[in-house]
Amino acid sequence: MTDFALVSPEEFAQRLTASDREDPPLVLEAHFSSFDHPLDGDQPVSRHLPGAIQIHPSYLEAGTDQSKYYPHYECPSDGNVLSPDRLKEALAALGISSDREVWIYGTEPDGIMAAARLIWGLFYAGVETIRLLDGGLEAWIAAGEATVSSIPHAVDLAGSVGELPGIAPDWKVRSEFLASLAEVQQIASSGMGATSRLVDVRRPGEYDGSETKYYPFFSKAGHIPRAVLQGNWINLVDGETRKVGPALTEVRRRWIELGIVDESVERGDTPLIFYCGTGWRSSLSFLVANLLGYRAKNFDDGFYGWSWTDENEVAYCDPTAVEDELPGRV
Repeated sequence: MTDFALVSPEEFAQRLTASDREDPPLVLEAHFSSFDHPLDGDQPVSRHLPGAIQIHPSYLEAGTDQSKYYPHYECPSDGNVLSPDRLKEALAALGISSDREVWIYGTEPDGIMAAARLIWGLFYAGVETIRLLDGGLEAWIAAGEATVSSIPHAVDLAGSVGELPGIAPDWKVRSEFLASLAEVQQIASSGMGATSRLVDVRRPGEYDGSETKYYPFFSKAGHIPRAVLQGNWINLVDGETRKVGPALTEVRRRWIELGIVDESVERGDTPLIFYCGTGWRSSLSFLVANLLGYRAKNFDDGFYGWSWTDENEVAYCDPTAVEDELPGRV
């Protein structure tokens, strides 16, 4: 079972400076840039946690091949997590093994989404201990903790690695955290007769089909039949601090109100399957559900993969969640 928890800047700093352990945690800074995102190449992160490695979430999708990083997807598989063997090799190149603690923080403004994508990938890969700095780099700086001006990048570190160390044979991926296309097709076709509940983590306009230009590589709009709209990822965090912890109670209340959570979900009988455009925003829903004690999966194909083939039906209707206008695309 993966040991995952939120930590404060003080807890994060204390763990990093502990001298009684020979196996310090690996610290990852989740950061991504794209031509159409606030974190573009002209606005690099200038302050970092000491000892951290900066990593783009697409590293878990394409390794060191940056030509396939978001938003340069040519087909749905470009946005999917690497195959189990390749994923473990990519992580091993950074010094990550199943029993190595990994502590993660995001950069603003959308750092929590990027961090969540990495964390879900580590869940799936079978990493046993993961911590998230709630509030990210901004919370760290506000707490007066030390920073440095530069840190290494994952692609550079991985590219410099020669022969990788042997991967432990008992390091197995956790397939129960990844929803298959067949599972989602069952929900779309059988509705209440399905054994899981499908939750859409996108903007209302994406859900109802009116927002058709959200992704440059999409050819369709709408939603997967019988999916319940939870709304865009910003509904999952505190609006001012982008922290996950302070929003958990409200998220649970809203999920109950929307019919996402009921007694079967509370008992653990019905897992929640989250999807968005390409699997990033839904990764944050996955983490929130985990913190609330619910069984959860991420449909990594997202609407991109679902709508790629004509055999999968696309539905249209008015959204039921409140429109939000804050950034967040992937």
